[in-house]
Amino acid sequence: MKRLLFLMGILLPLAGYCQNSDTSSTRKKLTTTAPFLGGVSVSDMVTSVNTNGNTFTIQQPIADIGFPVYKDFSTGHPLLIKAGIRYQGLYLSGEENIGGNAFHSITVPLLLNYSFSQTTSISFVGVATAGSDFKQNIDANDILYTVGIRLGFRPSKSFRYGVTLAYMSNYTGKFILPLPDIDWAISDKLSFAGIIPARASLKYKLSASQSFGVTASLNGSMYRLNEGATDQYIHLRQSSGGLIYDLKLARRWKLNLIAGRTFSQRLETFNLDQKVSFNGFTKLNDRIANISYRQNSFLFQGGLSYEF
Repeated sequence: MKRLLFLMGILLPLAGYCQNSDTSSTRKKLTTTAPFLGGVSVSDMVTSVNTNGNTFTIQQPIADIGFPVYKDFSTGHPLLIKAGIRYQGLYLSGEENIGGNAFHSITVPLLLNYSFSQTTSISFVGVATAGSDFKQNIDANDILYTVGIRLGFRPSKSFRYGVTLAYMSNYTGKFILPLPDIDWAISDKLSFAGIIPARASLKYKLSASQSFGVTASLNGSMYRLNEGATDQYIHLRQSSGGLIYDLKLARRWKLNLIAGRTFSQRLETFNLDQKVSFNGFTKLNDRIANISYRQNSFLFQGGLSYEF
């Protein structure tokens, strides 16, 4: 189970990109207004880790933009091609053992979505990421990538689901993993959305512009660490739960706030030669960390998004 959670955190951005771009929801018969196909979002998550009487802070800012490069909804089989770019940072304040305190990643996703009918669609998505402290030049071995294919189904206006089969290659090795997702308007007030078991949110609509609920998620990120005599990477894994509040500021603007606590949190460094083989999935937890922090902590996240 721990190995599954480890992989889900890494693949979450890929599955979320597929799920949010499901063009079966853009069919004119299912909507009354023009759909938003692009958007910009910025967010920041802060956690404070207390270890051996010392405290340091983990900060994770994210800036994300997605935009359509081609769309054709004039036929009975809508086609959408979408691209984007994503920046994610990892900043450590007060930590003195890892040898670096600022890490950055640039991700470029590309998605193609084709609708067979009003209820069924297929998506092909690829994601390439370069993550490092950028104290040395990036080479081909530093490019982490994931490719996937998703089948999406929308049996009704209030319910859609799908499954993504993803192949990924990163510092730990190469793996294949299925990711089911669901988006369900249970009633006029209550809704549930999730990429199981990586992310799930149950929300209650307080008004036309506000909702409140509970959420749980798994996050994972990797960065090349160029400090020291050996080639290493830093790996952050977090599973957390808490309360979520959404506020629609206007038709296109949305504010999102989360307050919660981690159930499992690992900030670790590993040598780059600790890869497992494609059929060595069970050996993921056999990696030996050079530095390891496993303390849990409270977390706070705020985000602002604009759709176009």
